[in-house]
Amino acid sequence: MPSFISLIFIVCFSSLALWLLFQDNKEIRKYFGTSFGLSLFGYSAYYLLFPGPLGYFKLGIGIVMLFAGGFILNIFTSNKIVFVALFGAAVFGLWNMPEIPRIPFLFGTTAKSDLSALDPNFELLVEMKPGKKGADLEKIIKKYKLNYEPAFEVNSADLTDLDDYLAINIPETSLGDYDKIVSELQNSGLIDGLEQNEIVSLFKPVKVTKKKPSKGTKVLNDPELDKVWGYDALQMNELHKFLAEKNIKPAKRAKIAIIDTGVDSHHEDLSANFISTRVEYDEDPQGHGTHCAGIAAAVSNNGKGVASLFPSKEFVEVTSIQVFPRNGGTTQRIIIRGMILAADNGADVLSMSLGGPSSDAAQRAYKEAVSYANKKGAIVVVAAGNEDVDARTKVPASVEGVICVAAVDENLKKASFSNDVSKIKMGIAAPGVNIYSSMPDSRYDYMSGTSMATPYVAGLLGLMKSIEPTLSTEKAFSIINNTAIKTASGNSTGQFIQTFAVISDLLK
Repeated sequence: MPSFISLIFIVCFSSLALWLLFQDNKEIRKYFGTSFGLSLFGYSAYYLLFPGPLGYFKLGIGIVMLFAGGFILNIFTSNKIVFVALFGAAVFGLWNMPEIPRIPFLFGTTAKSDLSALDPNFELLVEMKPGKKGADLEKIIKKYKLNYEPAFEVNSADLTDLDDYLAINIPETSLGDYDKIVSELQNSGLIDGLEQNEIVSLFKPVKVTKKKPSKGTKVLNDPELDKVWGYDALQMNELHKFLAEKNIKPAKRAKIAIIDTGVDSHHEDLSANFISTRVEYDEDPQGHGTHCAGIAAAVSNNGKGVASLFPSKEFVEVTSIQVFPRNGGTTQRIIIRGMILAADNGADVLSMSLGGPSSDAAQRAYKEAVSYANKKGAIVVVAAGNEDVDARTKVPASVEGVICVAAVDENLKKASFSNDVSKIKMGIAAPGVNIYSSMPDSRYDYMSGTSMATPYVAGLLGLMKSIEPTLSTEKAFSIINNTAIKTASGNSTGQFIQTFAVISDLLK
């Protein structure tokens, strides 16, 4: 579904086309003329009042596209078949075209940028050319009184260029020269890339609407499983029977890193599977991370709470990487540092129920972080997002190399809020509506969102990695996707994971 402003543009273009088509019917034509004028006014007003990064550029491109399309269509007004074919193709293309990313850097300069969306402490992430250091930027640094420090620290520098990144702070006295600073950095010949260090928030929580119980006799004794509808939908009963009957043993204890708000490490249904990375990450003031951890790695068959996909702690352990402080906001840099920390501490799966607008063209740092995690043996799984838009407009959902998870409801229909993963290379679906899981202080509650769908896939990947530790992202996704079933929403969600089928296939 196109965004609101994209719909206005489609109405504007359609009105112009129909105004041209009905040149000989003044009575009908006047309505399309009025529609065109109003929609053009609305489209222009949106970007003039709320420009954001590159808003004026987008407005200019939109108007050029509008009138170029009108000029071409006008040539064929005498041939109605060709006209209608061109018009239909144009509308189809506009409907399916992703929103133009809020790219802040283009052609060596920037439009007036929305600095409120950036970390006020370090607004920019700059990748230096090999062999170049921050001191090489001394002329620009002194001119604008900039401060900088290494953006990231990695244990295995030979696997990545992340150690070439600088975090640059622009003092308040120089913020008015932001665009000049960016332009001079880009034209210095000393850097390979530059992107904004954006403020990121958790995906907006989604209201729980109803509570549908699970059905049937459970293999496990966890008392709250009747509230987990995904238990049946994901074949968890069949999976646990299979693991017990075949006496499947893990090759290693895989580690799932929940990169989130923290995890309550003392929770009654998590503590036996929990391992600490840093003690300050072992509490969760917001609850989001603990809920995700319970979905991915709750202790199974312990007579408490809910359960996860693996039968015992010998298969998988879970850890917390806290990237959201108590007040909820974070930055792109902090998230990437969390990814690096998880990879450097031996995580096999990085579970990331977070994201924000895709406002940089390359997302170089995210891509580098995913690549680094892969080279260290980890698979990265991320949430598609909760805005009912194309997931390509979100990061890290759109970053190359991640498995991106959409949410479905109890009827295996796309959750109304879930972003569309049809154009994501590795998109998959999991339960994301009315999900019952752990909360801080050994409590339990329902939550909805692609945030909840993501740890279901993370838990499955953890189980897979415990059985086959060298499993790559591509091989894991291939198995998951090939054994999955279709949802009621088709490609917009990707296919729905089937845990028993996955492990059966993995062990062939």
